[in-house]
Amino acid sequence: RRGSDELLLCGGGAARLAETSVVRDAELLVAVEAEEPRPGPGDRPPLPLVRLASAVEPEWLLDLMPERLAERTEVRFDARAGRVEEISTLSWDGLVLHESRKPATGPEAERVLAEAAQAAGPAAFCDPEELAAWRARVAFAARYLEDLPPVDDDAVRAALAELCRGRRSLGELRSAEGGGLVGWLRARLEPRQRAAVERLAPERVEVNGRRLRVMWEPGREPWVESRLQDFFGLAEGPRVGDGRVPLVLHLLAPSRRPVQVTTDLAGFWERHYPKVRRELMRRYPKHAWPENPRTAGGTATRSRRTS
Repeated sequence: RRGSDELLLCGGGAARLAETSVVRDAELLVAVEAEEPRPGPGDRPPLPLVRLASAVEPEWLLDLMPERLAERTEVRFDARAGRVEEISTLSWDGLVLHESRKPATGPEAERVLAEAAQAAGPAAFCDPEELAAWRARVAFAARYLEDLPPVDDDAVRAALAELCRGRRSLGELRSAEGGGLVGWLRARLEPRQRAAVERLAPERVEVNGRRLRVMWEPGREPWVESRLQDFFGLAEGPRVGDGRVPLVLHLLAPSRRPVQVTTDLAGFWERHYPKVRRELMRRYPKHAWPENPRTAGGTATRSRRTS
């Protein structure tokens, strides 16, 4: 029974129990008399109508026709609950008589969870920007470290499968200790390889006492942004790759609007700063804009301009 008057049939399909049927409350029944109603013009075919039925006790099926009973246990992902379950069913000719569910464990549960996780995609289990940054950092470091494995799609899938070990739900994957998916990708590297990535492609660099976040994006050279004043006192900008590669500098006005984008800080001081200085002095007269920025101290706070 699937409701007050809808019936599930052995072998598949459904039927409707007539309102005139005396048998109304039985969980199982056999259709003694049924008919196929004719659909109206343009209507969908209606369900077969069972006019006469007889109640069946479950024990009768066990005693009289046990060969048509089947027990089955399978591990399935419940998309609604977001978890893997072990489902046990007892059916007769394909009609489920009893079903029980419990949390699934073991290799099969991990495999099913991994399939569901792959279908959801890596972005469901980490910050996409964090994942993209890690992939870009490893790709950059690989220029100088030949045995550094790439963080390609296969590596991400493998890390996601490893993350599923001992877990039963997508929620557990999202809250996994150790940094989640990106943490597992880090852990797949040898300690010396992780140290090399941190050295060659750091997350942050220090500029006049301030630690600036390095922006790592696939297909772009690494870059940082900060106020122009924070670079006062520097002859050149920070570098990565053990000093081989200058960072792209996004130099900002006090309002955080861009002033210049360059990898050549020395050239900017020499060729462009004098003109930029005049404009900044006009727009931001309460800030210090020294004539020689190479020897001036960098500042991260507002200061009054002195003559």
